[in-house]
Amino acid sequence: MKKLFAVIFILFSFLSFAQNKELIKPVVEQNNKSYPIAGGEYFRQQEKSVAQFLNEHPGYFDKLRMQKTSAWNFKVGDTKQWFSWDLSKTPETAYLVSSTCRAVGVNCYVFVEDAMWGTYVDSAAVAKVVNEFDNSTPANPNKGIYQTDVQTFGNPPDVDNDPRIIILILDIKDGYNGTGGYVAGFFNPANEVGYNNAEIYYMDANPTNLKTSSGLNTALETAAHEFQHMINWNYHQNDPELTFINEGLSMVAEIICGYPASDQQLYAYETNIPLTTWRGSDATKVLNDYARAQRFFIYIDDQFGSGIFSKIVQDNTTGLSGLDNVFHQYSSSFNQVFINWTIANELDDRNVNPAYGYLLQGLPNSVGKTYYNPNVKPTTDTVQNLAVEYLTFTGAQNLKFTPAANGGSLQIKAIETGNNTARVLDVPFNSTFAEPLYGTTYTTIDFVVINADQSSPQIYNYQASGVAPNLETELKWDNAEPVGYYKFDPSDTVCVQFDPYPGGKLDSIKVALRHAGSITGGIYQYTGSANPTPLGTPLLKNITASISTTSPLPYPVPWQNWSKVDLTSYNIRTDNAFAVAFVIGSDPATPGVMVTDYHGTDSYHSFTYLHNPTGGSAPGWYYISSSDTTVAIYLIRAYVSVDTNAVVIPVVYNYSLSQNYPNPFNPVTHIDFTIASPSRVTINLYNTLGQFVERVTDAEYTEGQHTVTLNGAPLASGIYYYRINAGSFMQTKMMMHLK
Repeated sequence: MKKLFAVIFILFSFLSFAQNKELIKPVVEQNNKSYPIAGGEYFRQQEKSVAQFLNEHPGYFDKLRMQKTSAWNFKVGDTKQWFSWDLSKTPETAYLVSSTCRAVGVNCYVFVEDAMWGTYVDSAAVAKVVNEFDNSTPANPNKGIYQTDVQTFGNPPDVDNDPRIIILILDIKDGYNGTGGYVAGFFNPANEVGYNNAEIYYMDANPTNLKTSSGLNTALETAAHEFQHMINWNYHQNDPELTFINEGLSMVAEIICGYPASDQQLYAYETNIPLTTWRGSDATKVLNDYARAQRFFIYIDDQFGSGIFSKIVQDNTTGLSGLDNVFHQYSSSFNQVFINWTIANELDDRNVNPAYGYLLQGLPNSVGKTYYNPNVKPTTDTVQNLAVEYLTFTGAQNLKFTPAANGGSLQIKAIETGNNTARVLDVPFNSTFAEPLYGTTYTTIDFVVINADQSSPQIYNYQASGVAPNLETELKWDNAEPVGYYKFDPSDTVCVQFDPYPGGKLDSIKVALRHAGSITGGIYQYTGSANPTPLGTPLLKNITASISTTSPLPYPVPWQNWSKVDLTSYNIRTDNAFAVAFVIGSDPATPGVMVTDYHGTDSYHSFTYLHNPTGGSAPGWYYISSSDTTVAIYLIRAYVSVDTNAVVIPVVYNYSLSQNYPNPFNPVTHIDFTIASPSRVTINLYNTLGQFVERVTDAEYTEGQHTVTLNGAPLASGIYYYRINAGSFMQTKMMMHLK
């Protein structure tokens, strides 16, 4: 029941300039490709089985307490074998762990698996675990995880007549083999009705490694999360809480204890999905579910205060009815909270209405369809139950928006924003909404299409008209002067990805270059993921960027050496995300693409293909981290204009898998596919016996068309089959490799 953080790329160090130094060499810093995965997902069925057992055996705990009438009273040095579970097997198999008590806290006993002692766990790590669980969290130096969670949610169970929680630190058997996902911790209700007959929480030591600060933070963040699950179970032993609510409460427990929020972009780009959806069998899509649950419960915390959570946990009714019961105590309802939440996710402005914003800073706004050209042909769309879709119009004038629906539970709000002003209006169906102040007072209108029905998707139509802007729009990710450039091996490639600009065409690009000379590159569809490549179908090959001068040192401000590449004659549409890439090299006489810094730690639209990365890493696409808190961005900008004579026909995608090309191939071939909504996509390669050969891709992709590349050099000649899985869509095609 823990969120994942998929680390896809290897980070680089970005060396600072000394005075009058212009060239910088990236130094590879190998980053662990491991990431925590949701341990609680393994125990959903056991939780249901425990509830069934307790319903069939009333009074079970009374009998258990009669058998054990005293506390454990463990002392440091005591040894005991505890049951744990091998999560790498199906079904999960119980086994015994030999361990020793290494600390006794006010609220916990800490046992450590004997095989882990001294390697990933030592006395200093145990002391830190006890201190943070008992005494201090990042949110409050005077209150530990135990007290914070108990005061916020309620009391933990006590089947063993001992108020202390047993924390067993061990190498959780989860199939981890050095890379990929691992379980950072879990609570299993089966411990309450058998096995250990104790309140016990499992904390991973490998690869979490509690001797490191990052490992310790992961372990304790997970502890705050899982302890809420233990408390929640105490109040819903016979009727488990809805997974979305239980997980949302655990996710907000992390926030209340002072740990950082999950990657909220995962929800911001996937709003049209039922609120309570939980895809526990999909280790990637469930990340979006954790983000959505955390976002919703952060909003509840900001609106009502953390005192509401004990009422939610302890309400006798589970599911959305339980939430509605509690919201009524605050003169609200689940329906109203949900509607206000969808507005807050886009507006986030408490000055307009306290219900339309967050106290927590830094949450990304929701992302939907954006129209720069307001002339939109009639379009049919569907909003899922308890979901929302956002339609954004910006940069135009005289907008007329006409939505239509045949009854149902849909409603539309218009969020109008401009210079230091904003308001929210109701938009009726089956009539035309016009805003005379659009284009002057209000520069952007977001139509929030909300379906508050808890069970049924709703279909609606819309069309729009207006005056499109004549001005050219600059698309850029950099916001500071360049700090230098990188020297790479010959034929390495730098790439900047741009988001869709519906109804637009690409007029030109500009590249900030260092030395006099030329570099070549191209414009490509963005695949939606940098793994295995961000470069999809070519939109234009063999473009050249050139400058005739070399800038002096120190660098001039503003930067003067911009090369403009005119693209007006090529009619390159920008309805889909696209990428601009240039091949560079190590020759100091070549221009070199300048870089700047962006405050963040994840990839930010700039990627680099390295043929020979240092540190023993394989060739591939990387992003460059310029420090612990910043990433490097290439100074490549795009200039887009709206075709004022065009009418936008929104692209409606279906699921499809194309035949690879070329076919037969040697050694490289490309596979195009299309998905109708943001999805995790896997494409696997099989031989004629149906045996797995290779994974071509396994990543999250945006809706639309994408391309992946297969290098068949290691493959023997012959026939192969490739199969795509994207949500419920699956299709298989044949390819032939000829050496």
